[in-house]
Amino acid sequence: MEYQIHGSTMQTLEVSLSPGDRVFSETGCLLSMTPGTNMETHAPGGLGGMLRRAFSGNSIMLNYFQATHDVQTVRFTTRMPGHILAIPLHQYGRLIVQRHAFLCAEDTVDFGVEATLNLGRFLGGNGLVFTYLEGDGTGFISVDGEVVHQDLARGESILVHPGHIAAFTGDIDYHVQRMQGVTNMFFGGDGLYLVRLTGPGRVWMHSVTIHNLAHVLADYMRTGRD
Repeated sequence: MEYQIHGSTMQTLEVSLSPGDRVFSETGCLLSMTPGTNMETHAPGGLGGMLRRAFSGNSIMLNYFQATHDVQTVRFTTRMPGHILAIPLHQYGRLIVQRHAFLCAEDTVDFGVEATLNLGRFLGGNGLVFTYLEGDGTGFISVDGEVVHQDLARGESILVHPGHIAAFTGDIDYHVQRMQGVTNMFFGGDGLYLVRLTGPGRVWMHSVTIHNLAHVLADYMRTGRD
C-alpha cells in the first residue's frame, strides 16, 4: 500500500491499493474510488463488536476497500478543516484515538473500543470515547485545525480539555479530573472536567473542536423565529 496526503487546511488522503491490499474506515469517510475497487460494509467482531461500537458512539459498521485487479485508488476526506496524520504503529505501538479522529487503517491493524465515559456536555460536549489501533501497519487519524503534539516524559502530566484530545500512545495513563474552582467549573465555559494524561508517550491534540465551532456559528444561524 502507498499513500499521499493532499491539501493544506482541508486535507484528503489518497491510498493506492495493489491486489491483496485492503484498508478499512469508519462510514462516511469515502471521497472517491476507482471502478476496480471492491467495497464491502460489515461489522467485525459480530454482535458484540456492533454493540460496543454503538455504545461508544462510533459507526456500527466499517467499510473495507480492496483492489480487485491492478492498482486502484481510494480517497478519504475529513469532517473538519484540519490535517491527516499517518501513524506507523510499529513505531508507536498501541494508539488510543478519540472516536471522531479515526479515519482509516490498513487491514493488518486491530481496531476496537478502548473506553467510554459519556458525560456529555460536562466534558465540553464531546464525551470521552476512545478507540484503539494496534498491530503491524499504518493508521490514519484526522486532527481538527492545527496539529498540537507533546512528548511526555515518564511521570510528566498535562491537563487537557477532553474535546481537544485526538490521540495518544498506549503507555500514557489517563483519568478524568474535575475542574478546580466553582467559578471555573460553572462560568469558565470549558466544562466541568479535564483529562490528566501522564507519560511516558506522545499526545496529539486538535487546536479546534466541533463543539466550540458550533457555539461560535450559532449566533449566525437562523432560528426560524420572527
